[in-house]
Amino acid sequence: MDAAVEQERSFLARFPKYATVLESARESEFVRERLKRGAIHTEPFPYLWVEEIMSPELYELVDAAWPHIDWFPAEERHNRRDLVPRPPGITPKDKRASTYDDLPVPIRAVWDFFVIEINRAVVGPWLADVFKPAIDERLMLIERARRSGRATKDYYTPPYVPKMNVGRLMMRADGFRLRPHADALAYLATALYYFPGENESADLGTTLYHTERGIDEDAIIEEGRTVYFADAGITATPAFSAPFRRNSLLAFANCSRSAHGMEITTPGVWRRAYQSHLSIKSDRHHL
Repeated sequence: MDAAVEQERSFLARFPKYATVLESARESEFVRERLKRGAIHTEPFPYLWVEEIMSPELYELVDAAWPHIDWFPAEERHNRRDLVPRPPGITPKDKRASTYDDLPVPIRAVWDFFVIEINRAVVGPWLADVFKPAIDERLMLIERARRSGRATKDYYTPPYVPKMNVGRLMMRADGFRLRPHADALAYLATALYYFPGENESADLGTTLYHTERGIDEDAIIEEGRTVYFADAGITATPAFSAPFRRNSLLAFANCSRSAHGMEITTPGVWRRAYQSHLSIKSDRHHL
């Protein structure tokens, strides 16, 4: 963990008064104003694109506090690493959270603030409002699945209380590919925040696809998790590629047409993005 220790030292040297930036009212208001100015689109499915989502001061903190790769639990696939936050009082049942408690105090404090005060308390309610028609439709699908006995997990029991989950910090490298897919049934909306390095290409963003039709709701219910359009025999054509820009947010409603994916073909790059879902699951559930 030598590199991780050095990260803490350099972080404190650069931001000795970092805690003064973590002021909830001020930073939350900045994010709300940016969300108001964000571009909301309906095609190829409902999505929101916002640049400069955080204040420059907060973004610099969160970017600098991105944990060194040594803190990310190793996975079988060499080109992917995930780290799941565990702010106080939140205990996700996820092995990817195993090292979060051991992060240096300032690094963890910054991420706790971003995850709870910004993503959950501000962005989550905003997405619930702007994507309400699509979310209501998704909740009706969930209710039909519950009544038919095909959705049996305890979080499929009403009343449904959507909120942003703790998310995950994702690092992806050359050779990683995610085919066009729709997110799991319990996820109502998805949010992706980008944290590029100095020389990373804007092409490392997420692609949204136009599809000839949506995935059949029976297939979505049956899977209960990520569903791939190609597996359902549905053609997906690129419609919008979100540029991989610093301090930007891509969010979209999760519906039968929400085909999205990404691929990395650049050697020597670890693509950094934080992903969270507006979900009906509670914090005690796996993401």
